[in-house]
Amino acid sequence: MRFPAPATASGRAGTTVTIKYNGDGFQGKVKSTRASCIANRTVKVYKQRGSVQDPSTDQKLYTDTSDSTGRWDTGTSGQVHGKFYARARGTTRCKPDSSPTIHT
Repeated sequence: MRFPAPATASGRAGTTVTIKYNGDGFQGKVKSTRASCIANRTVKVYKQRGSVQDPSTDQKLYTDTSDSTGRWDTGTSGQVHGKFYARARGTTRCKPDSSPTIHT
């Protein structure tokens, strides 16, 4: 289990993004030690093309915004196959993070 990294001298709090596939859509959670880094974070789901995550070349499939508890959900997306991960970009107060890659 991964835990959010503590805030550093730069003042940016650590962020952890999780992802799971429930059979017809993706969902997960944004976690952080700083409450303001949990809600209203944009989470993008990518289909990984190569052996490593690369948001600059991987296909972005879905986008959602985390709720007040950090939960996000793409809704019904149908059956998908491949390697996928979720990513939350950094903000001035929050570090970015990518979930581990999952295989469906």
